Amino acid sequence: MDERARLLTRSCTTGWGDWIHGELWLLPSSLVRRRLGFTATLANAKGPTVVVPLPETDVTAAATARIRAEHRTNKVIPLAGIASAHLRRGITADRLTVRMHDGAQHKLLWLPTDPAYAVLVQVLTPWLR
Repeated sequence: MDERARLLTRSCTTGWGDWIHGELWLLPSSLVRRRLGFTATLANAKGPTVVVPLPETDVTAAATARIRAEHRTNKVIPLAGIASAHLRRGITADRLTVRMHDGAQHKLLWLPTDPAYAVLVQVLTPWLR
């Protein structure tokens, strides 16, 4: 079954030690981080990396599984598995930290020139602390 995905940023990293940008997609059931590459990171250096209205596409469960398997920094974070979330604005990067019901923790950072924060603050309201 396809889900409609919105692209929130092309500048998403998984922490301060991960300097390669990736896409951050919001699906109705999950957040998906897909690593891009060094060339895209250089191209996205100053942002913004997406335009409003946000790009959208249909994504299958098989595609999200393939994305997760492509690289160790790719992530599929099911919204139903989130126990708590912390969203923070920053000067050089905005940040989302989520703790899952199973104890796993995920950190995502992106350029503050992208609209990811504004979208995520609305979507993640039930989990924000």
